[in-house]
Amino acid sequence: MKAIAATGIEAVFRTAHRISQFAVFWIGLTAGVAGAQQLPEAPAKPATPPAIYYGDYDWIYRAGVACGGGASESSGATKPAVQCGAILGLSFLEIEIGAMGPTANHNGVSGYLSTNAWVPLVRLRDVDKDMGNKHGVPVAIGGYTQRFGASNALNYGVGYVYPVDEGHAIQFEARDYWTYASPSEHNVVFRVSWLLCIPDP
Repeated sequence: MKAIAATGIEAVFRTAHRISQFAVFWIGLTAGVAGAQQLPEAPAKPATPPAIYYGDYDWIYRAGVACGGGASESSGATKPAVQCGAILGLSFLEIEIGAMGPTANHNGVSGYLSTNAWVPLVRLRDVDKDMGNKHGVPVAIGGYTQRFGASNALNYGVGYVYPVDEGHAIQFEARDYWTYASPSEHNVVFRVSWLLCIPDP
């Protein structure tokens, strides 16, 4: 009886030993397969937003020349007129000196000195260099004009500024020089300006 019991106990131990060996083998195999798998990639960092480019609209100084033509109208009289001037600007303010004429109420050409301001009609931050495009910007313009030898005027109009490169821009505009004193006079001109721009560092 004792021999049979001893034989049974040995059989149980041998079976348990084989099971433990199989378990160790299986665990090792599973760990090896799991280690061979490619680990998931870390989530990509969000892309850095592109730098905002303001074209030639972040200038601190600009200078240039403007010339154009149009018509002068007062009390039913209309005359063709021309205008040319030189511009010197600081940020969104500028002064301009030049000559225009003839005007409806004056036969000769009169000199003028204007103090003007211009305002972009779109948000400049929407202009993005990294998009691969250069954008022009519509602007509103207004100011006061001292006319020498003629009545003074308010000037106002709209324009379109296009950056040619980092240091130059071209501006197209339509502007009315309105003499409000009696007799009232409108001098409407279509102008083109060539501008040398110095960006804000």
